[in-house]
Amino acid sequence: MKDSYFLTILMFFAMIMTPSNLLAEGAERMLPKKVIFETDMSTDVDDVGALAVLHALADNGEAEILAISFNEVHPSAANAICAINTWYNRGNIPIGVYKGDLADPDESSYLDALANFTHNLPINPTPSSLELYLQVLSEQPDNSVTIISVGFLNNLYDLLKTNPDLITQKVTELVVMAVLIDDPYNTVRHGLINQSEYVIHNWPTPLVISQHGESVHTGARLSETPAENPVQEAFYQRFNGQYKGRSSWDQLAVLYGVRGIGDYFAEITEGKGRLSNGYEWEMKPGFRSYLDPRLSDSEYVHIVEDLMIKPPRR
Repeated sequence: MKDSYFLTILMFFAMIMTPSNLLAEGAERMLPKKVIFETDMSTDVDDVGALAVLHALADNGEAEILAISFNEVHPSAANAICAINTWYNRGNIPIGVYKGDLADPDESSYLDALANFTHNLPINPTPSSLELYLQVLSEQPDNSVTIISVGFLNNLYDLLKTNPDLITQKVTELVVMAVLIDDPYNTVRHGLINQSEYVIHNWPTPLVISQHGESVHTGARLSETPAENPVQEAFYQRFNGQYKGRSSWDQLAVLYGVRGIGDYFAEITEGKGRLSNGYEWEMKPGFRSYLDPRLSDSEYVHIVEDLMIKPPRR
């Protein structure tokens, strides 16, 4: 009789405790990933597609876009980025730009056109990316921010040289879109290879290289979206009045940065990476790694393009 009584009591407490525990665990799982997006949006258009993917994931409740940092130099960039944010009803996202000098700045076939879309810069004049990083990171909880870099590493170099402790305190992971061996663009363009080496060598949190996407062509289905969509306009301008698929390096970096490896990627923690100046670094679990694809190109196209053409949440 006594055993039966105690069993009943235990079952009662299990019933009243389990739902709340499950809710707490579920809420923790459902927290959106806090993201700062670092982009060289200018020459190529996968940056635009990647920002569209990030906004779609934010609409799904999977991401919170804290800030966007521009690491190229172009007079229309901040306005164009704000126009994309405004299309997705997030025109208040703070934007920072690189204010140093770059050798041979890149031109753009679409930034001027995007700057004509509806927008209102949230901070005017636009601050430097360094100023923005210092402010935004200081306001976030410890170990909460993912930085997704799909361009050059000059802004991150400035941040790392200025306040490495802030990075250690606030950032959980840096995702870098670059080719693992002898990257030909993001780590070397504008003579920035020394800055790239410094970042890869000294960054204090886990750093993951995302390099797949060249054969994943997305963007053609943007023709299905409204003409008021600046993402559609960027692809239209980039391809001289046509809608074509373009390699999706940056979109896949965002997909990993928000959703993690899931069924999409394998994280490789052995081997080495190498810059074209000969600098090498070793993979180390929980510190340095790179991604290998686990899906077919057609599967990635379906996932990425569905997100790119997803209508903004109203």
